[in-house]
Amino acid sequence: MWNEVLEDLVVVKRSGQRVDFNASKIAIAIKKAFDAVYIESDEKQIYKVFEKVLTYINKNYKDRKTINVEDIQDIIESVLKEEKFENVFSSFKDYRQKRAASRKVFNEKQQHKFVKAIEKVENENNNQDTSLPPNEVLNKFGKIISSEYAKSYILDAKYVRALEEGNIYIHNLDYFSLGYLPYLNLKLDIKDDDNYLDDFINAIVNAQKEVSYEIGVNTIDCLLSKFILKKYKYKLKKYLKKYLSLSGLYEFVNYKKIEEVVNKLTDINNTYEELKIFISNYILSNIFKTAIDDSYDDIKSILGDTVYRVFNALMINSKVESTFTLSVGTNNSTICALVRDEIITYLNDNNYLNNIHVVFKINQSLEESYLSKITSLIINKKNISLMFAKNSYNCELCDAEYFSNGIRIFENINDSEKKATGRMIVSNISINLARLGLKYLNKNRKDFYEELDQMLEFVKNVLVISFEIMGNKNKENYNILFDGNILGDERLESGQKIRKILKTGTLGIGLVGLKECILALEPDEEKQYKLLLELLDYFNQKCQKFEADNKLNFNIFEPSDMHSRKYLMAIDKSIYGTHKKITDKAYYDLIDTAKFIKNYEDLAKVQKAFRGGNLITIKLSNKISSKKIIDMIKELIDSDVGFVKIDVGEK
Repeated sequence: MWNEVLEDLVVVKRSGQRVDFNASKIAIAIKKAFDAVYIESDEKQIYKVFEKVLTYINKNYKDRKTINVEDIQDIIESVLKEEKFENVFSSFKDYRQKRAASRKVFNEKQQHKFVKAIEKVENENNNQDTSLPPNEVLNKFGKIISSEYAKSYILDAKYVRALEEGNIYIHNLDYFSLGYLPYLNLKLDIKDDDNYLDDFINAIVNAQKEVSYEIGVNTIDCLLSKFILKKYKYKLKKYLKKYLSLSGLYEFVNYKKIEEVVNKLTDINNTYEELKIFISNYILSNIFKTAIDDSYDDIKSILGDTVYRVFNALMINSKVESTFTLSVGTNNSTICALVRDEIITYLNDNNYLNNIHVVFKINQSLEESYLSKITSLIINKKNISLMFAKNSYNCELCDAEYFSNGIRIFENINDSEKKATGRMIVSNISINLARLGLKYLNKNRKDFYEELDQMLEFVKNVLVISFEIMGNKNKENYNILFDGNILGDERLESGQKIRKILKTGTLGIGLVGLKECILALEPDEEKQYKLLLELLDYFNQKCQKFEADNKLNFNIFEPSDMHSRKYLMAIDKSIYGTHKKITDKAYYDLIDTAKFIKNYEDLAKVQKAFRGGNLITIKLSNKISSKKIIDMIKELIDSDVGFVKIDVGEK
């Protein structure tokens, strides 16, 4: 690339410091100028300007040893003018003048950098969507200040440079210094009393104050069944007492013993058998059966109200960027099955829930009638996904748990027992693999691995820094989470740092542009899948080394969010231009779209290599039948796929 042509050129900075020529910095500067003018910049135009700037430098400086930063900026201005990008030229020129003015005012480099945050807020204010309510505008501005503060005062310049040049992507940068957890599976240690449901709802809603992106509630059917079973016992005791009194038989039975048996019930399907010891005649039999039937009818109504209250409270109180992921388990008790059916009924009766995602756990023992109900949700395009509970990837000592984007928490080197509930993602940072693929297109694979090693070490260091920033917070910095909602938080005493609790969480290394990296490195289609598995194995070995060295959990995952894949693609297009199958689109693809993955078995192997999770999305025609979806689900189970989202096309 251009850096090779100009590899001997040295850039002299304003301070007099000398650094190697880095062409990507020029592309980034041009892109920022375009972004300041256009809501959606045209990377082809950016690349055209970039090429002309580099052509000029190569022609006029190839025999020189140095070039000044100011000269590079003058050349950029000249090309922008020549290409008739008057607005971009003005933007770039204004930016230079503002930077020069702030350097004069502020002696400290960080202060000078932080001024850019204020300017960014100003630009956003001029370009903002006027339909946004004031609280969302304030939140947007606050995130700008927070991210710019992190870049100016917390992160070392080399990490900021890697971010701005598109080598890495820091997913939780907006909240980097504030102590927010990006993802958390709530433990929900709630007292089983009359306030259970209110406390249950409040704990989930209030967790948004300390969790920035996604809150997981695991096996919500089992959690709600505790509440419903308690209501059932209360109703049954009430009806039995009432009907026994009306019949004049209350004084002839040992009601206290009856209450004791009712209080020990663990399900509702065998109630009559449990109480049979108190039934000595036909009249008592009718009384007990009537009381059981009436109690059952009452809890059916209570159950509907309960599911409605929970879902509506989460919808009404959800923040713009928050997602609640509720997993529905496979417990075979009658009361859990009732809760599951009611959740399905609620989802079918309501529109798509943007902020609530439901993960249905599936295993081979589930009845086909239940699968048909879930299939109806898929056909009606509800916000759900499927986890196959007995898949080798999910079930060892306990089930794994997933967030809506396929990210998972399971393995934990700091505890012999593998759990998901109560554990969190501490930080996620992605590598731009497509960039490395482009850089080593038609080159020595050994050099690729050497730079990949450096990049992994680099990202590991940023993740450890983020862990230390979070770990230095005290229990008192949190009013919600470290009060029975995180695994092991009972071990935290007042004033203690949360570091030892965060060690149960995970640090995620994201792989953006993995598919494109494979395509760039390996033109032979027959060898691409093999290279994919080799790369994933390589990443996992590195994570194991990081875990051993740092005693922290490291996982690889594939980011499914559009922003990170689009952000890195836009920068790469500006630097490398358009390459067929690599940068000839709007954003980097997910690996499940790769044509060199031939079947579900191959896909399952890839997914299992992502210990931190990846999202498999299967797109189907809107004309597909329920039976065919059920057959496909069974095939996915047999293929050992762990987690999948099935999208049915528009009608």
